[in-house]
Amino acid sequence: MKTSILNTTAVQAYAKAQKLQPYRVKQLFQEIFDNQQIDFDEMTTLSKDLRTQFKENFEILSLNPETIIEDEQTTKIWFTTHDNFTIEAVLMFHWSKHHDDKLNRITLCLSTQVGCPIWCAFCVTGKLGFKRNLTREEMISQVLYANNYIKKKFGKKEDKTERWVRNIVFMGMGEPLLNYDNLKKTIEVLLRQEGGFSLSRRHITISTAGIIPGIQQLITDDIPVKLAISLHAPSQELRDKLMPVAKAYPLDQLMKTIDDYVRSSDNRIFYEYIMIRGITDKPELATQLIKLLKGRLAHVNLIPYNTNPAIDMKESDEKTMRTFKDILERWGITVTIRDSMGRELKGACGQLWYEKIAKQ
Repeated sequence: MKTSILNTTAVQAYAKAQKLQPYRVKQLFQEIFDNQQIDFDEMTTLSKDLRTQFKENFEILSLNPETIIEDEQTTKIWFTTHDNFTIEAVLMFHWSKHHDDKLNRITLCLSTQVGCPIWCAFCVTGKLGFKRNLTREEMISQVLYANNYIKKKFGKKEDKTERWVRNIVFMGMGEPLLNYDNLKKTIEVLLRQEGGFSLSRRHITISTAGIIPGIQQLITDDIPVKLAISLHAPSQELRDKLMPVAKAYPLDQLMKTIDDYVRSSDNRIFYEYIMIRGITDKPELATQLIKLLKGRLAHVNLIPYNTNPAIDMKESDEKTMRTFKDILERWGITVTIRDSMGRELKGACGQLWYEKIAKQ
């Protein structure tokens, strides 16, 4: 197997052995991160001989893009790992609401594990079990491929600059905080200006089911990116039924840890709340949610349940979701009913690996 081009130590050692000037290595990384190139042959700022040398010794992507499914709002990408596992990432395109066909921003929903060990009752991804953590190189490969895909699909902006993924959400397959070391290393590359993606902390979100030690480590390591908590229930009893992880990390302890994170980062927390008919959408649960979040720096995202073939649950109707939202807003809780982008492609929340389950 070739060495990853993201292994800067190996790249520097190779450059020294070949007596390459430092600016050549800089050109290489500019091609990858600034020009969004994932093919050595297309790196025209490098000589043909140098392109061949790098191609023979290094790989840019540590994943193999296998299948792409597209609609106007989303693109789902299936990748195959070198050990023949499949993971999925989802691109979301946010178009102007003024109907002028302007693409405002692009979000990448990034996977951190092969499968998921959390086993939430409403999510299909965990049904096939957990295989392993993704490496830093595999996570970054999802971003590199996404940016190259965007470049080819949309071309440059009106001002002739490149389009790229603006927002990264660690909300794909897996629990990010159970792959903490590789998550941290990936975020470092996302934030890095030279030899990285130059993203702002404000444009990176970690979605977690509530892994308390991971949140505490974010505080210790001073990584004040945005945090989205997969809450999905306002009580310990209901959360236990929907999310087995709640038994290991009880709700009262989780909320105290979140308060510590808010004090450390001064960031508002996004609480993800799934709307399942007759289970999580009752008015009395909205009242419980108010008591839980009142006085906290919080925003609630109400997520319509996305059906899948392995789980006998149904989506709340629109009227019920509006009523739930109104109850929260009357008590000063900011709320959004989130669009289920990617639903038609089976790439919405809780649907990754849908096709694999459907075949069983």
